[in-house]
Amino acid sequence: MPSLRERPRLVGLLAVALALEVGAALVVERMQATTAPAASAVRGRVAPPIDLDAARGAAVRALLDARATALQRRDRTAWLRTVDPSATAFRARQAAVFDNLAGVPISDWAYQLDPESEPPPSVDLDASRGPGWWAPGVTLTYRLAGYDDAATVEPERLTFVPRGGRWYVAADDDFSAAGRDSTRGLWDGGPVVVVRGLRCLVLGHPGSREVMRRVADGLDAAVPRVSRVWGTDWTQRIIALVPSSQRELTRVVGGHGDYSQIAAVATAELTDANAGYHPVGNRIVINPPNFAKLGSLGRRVVLTHEVTHVATRAASGLAAPTWLVEGFADYVGYSGVDVPYSLSASELRDAVRRGKAPTTLPTDADFDGSNPHLAEVYEQAWLAVTYLASTYGRDGLLRFYRSVGRADAPPAAVDQALASMWGTDVAGITAGWRADMTARLR
Repeated sequence: MPSLRERPRLVGLLAVALALEVGAALVVERMQATTAPAASAVRGRVAPPIDLDAARGAAVRALLDARATALQRRDRTAWLRTVDPSATAFRARQAAVFDNLAGVPISDWAYQLDPESEPPPSVDLDASRGPGWWAPGVTLTYRLAGYDDAATVEPERLTFVPRGGRWYVAADDDFSAAGRDSTRGLWDGGPVVVVRGLRCLVLGHPGSREVMRRVADGLDAAVPRVSRVWGTDWTQRIIALVPSSQRELTRVVGGHGDYSQIAAVATAELTDANAGYHPVGNRIVINPPNFAKLGSLGRRVVLTHEVTHVATRAASGLAAPTWLVEGFADYVGYSGVDVPYSLSASELRDAVRRGKAPTTLPTDADFDGSNPHLAEVYEQAWLAVTYLASTYGRDGLLRFYRSVGRADAPPAAVDQALASMWGTDVAGITAGWRADMTARLR
């Protein structure tokens, strides 16, 4: 797993057919360092050397603090005072972002500076930003009031410039061509409105209110369904985002995955993999065009699946294989739903009937969004978890899931849990799953 400065975005995707899962690493990195003049003389005496790097860092930290304070106090003038006056287009976008955030219930907003991060390759901004520009690593942290127990963590790619003895923010997209753009929120795409449910907070744009209400109602119903299976030891509060388009969804989720088939995606951030597995910022992001194609049953399964990811995220750990994580989410999603396998496992059922039943459990790579057999892979994972539940009971399945999630050695976690709990191994459950699958689908 990556170091403290890497915050991989954990992404659980559910396709219209029922899903795909991709990951995207979001890395906070240092961008550029510059030098400045040497020490000055005072009253004929040589002044002590000035630590110019420290002075620059202190000035930029003060700028970021002022920026955060302005946002929390809703002081538009103070917010724009931190922006480079000569960066006209960026200044206009920053004014829009400030206005777009007006309806978002933010309880905390802060920036952390990492002046030691490394610069990206082949980026020269002297011509566009002038001499002395600086682009250190910056991390934005914020909470949505009443829903984020811990601060959400987002990397920013800000360029700072000195102007007349002061520092300003000049850009947040200078490094997009190098694949290191700032994380984008809904507020980067337009005004944000909020729909509140009993157990959820749904953010979107004014034109999406109808979809947002449908999502809120679906999430309110999904939370108790998930708790009945998983238990109540989780927040039981959901934050959902409804972008206006698939393109905006891609910007909000980030990464390089193909989201064209998804109906929803559950995301989170890791704050520090070296200090343990601590996901924060759980979000469910809706893909409106594909979500609209779902009927009421499809929406129920999709939203319950994604809420399961939120509920189980902290217990999934670094060791749980994707077949277990996604299979369990589908297991919960289908709980209480009477759907024939000809619909819920149609791809796998066809393969079994053609004599092409899988011989091994799906690998993590099988869940890549480019896999043309992705729907079948998810069906395999769902029936594998269903087999475990029918063989060892739901309580046994839950103990197994949590045991794997607590493991320190991912490659051996599943075998160790199987051996200690049930005296079997991956080969044993694979044989049982294949027999069970064949009996169910023929």
